[in-house]
Amino acid sequence: MARAPINGTTLRWARETLMMDRDELARAAQTTAERIAEFEAGSPPTLRQLSLMATRLDRPPAFFFTVPPDMPDVPAAPDFRGRAAGGLPPALAKQLRRAERRRVTLLELEDSIPSPTLPGATTRENVNNRADEFRAALGLSQDSPAPAGDRNEALKVWVDLLERHGYLVFQTTRIAIETYRGVSISHDKLPIVLLNGSDSPAGKIFTLFHEVAHIANRTSGLCVLNNRVGAETVANAFSAAFLMPTSAVREQLARLQGSPISLADALADRFKVSPLATGIRLRTLALIDEEALNQIWREADKRAATSRESQRSAGGHPPPWRLRYRDLGRPYVGAVARALEDERIDWLDAAYLLDARVPMAEQIFDEYHRAAAGS
Repeated sequence: MARAPINGTTLRWARETLMMDRDELARAAQTTAERIAEFEAGSPPTLRQLSLMATRLDRPPAFFFTVPPDMPDVPAAPDFRGRAAGGLPPALAKQLRRAERRRVTLLELEDSIPSPTLPGATTRENVNNRADEFRAALGLSQDSPAPAGDRNEALKVWVDLLERHGYLVFQTTRIAIETYRGVSISHDKLPIVLLNGSDSPAGKIFTLFHEVAHIANRTSGLCVLNNRVGAETVANAFSAAFLMPTSAVREQLARLQGSPISLADALADRFKVSPLATGIRLRTLALIDEEALNQIWREADKRAATSRESQRSAGGHPPPWRLRYRDLGRPYVGAVARALEDERIDWLDAAYLLDARVPMAEQIFDEYHRAAAGS
């Protein structure tokens, strides 16, 4: 049986970079953790084992015949989830690595990349002013209504607005919402926001601007929007203030009455956000107390769990190319499409950059052109 004389140190580097244990890699390679240890110590795997390990570690097989890089290529993301242990799950580490790789690709393919429009450094004390300033920088007044349409349409509008102001927004598929809600990676050009595709549209909208606050404060990180963590509290308050300007909230409240939960629900419908987002906004404006916010939070968690269970029971998913287009985002897919049209890359290059085979790459480009025609 043919063997592959790989560099065992490189195999170990690739596994540890993705924070994967030997048991998980062994399952992918259809072998044992002990054999993985032997491969890392210099014993050559079979060609099939190498292929399976390379796929799981998201590397080309040829990579394992070289010496390991000096530094990991998964961007650092401080953990704001408020958990004592655990670290970054391998599936999310892989997505962070891919997001960073796509950013580099976009910089190589595009001649002109604008500097991002950023809020100023944000604190508990200035969060309302910073949110107002950021709205103005994006061309929005304090009286600008929420985007038209449902929350899915509103999400597209907000994502497009940030992309046109120098941000990269990606999404992930098949990572549990309990793992993370959003990740931000700060850069002087093309800062990255990574959203969990399993979240609701309203949840993604709130997370989107939560991560903008982290980028503004250079506190890029891994988030579940934990309101008991200091940096998370500021980011939550910024997102709520941006999406729900003070004057607009007070104007709506003048027409409403009821319990904190009913008020949060009514405001959520008005601003196309989640009741949890409106609860946070009411709290930052000192219009409800901490116990009322906790009540809204508990109700939001209960509804979210019920909604996710309903989705799982209903079954059915969008076509894979549509999900891939959503995850990659308009700017990235557009840059690859233009490079292909200009014959700077060929179809095999394009398929590789889209993490797809050629037939799916064609469908992804079709989705991009349909979306561009409808915008």
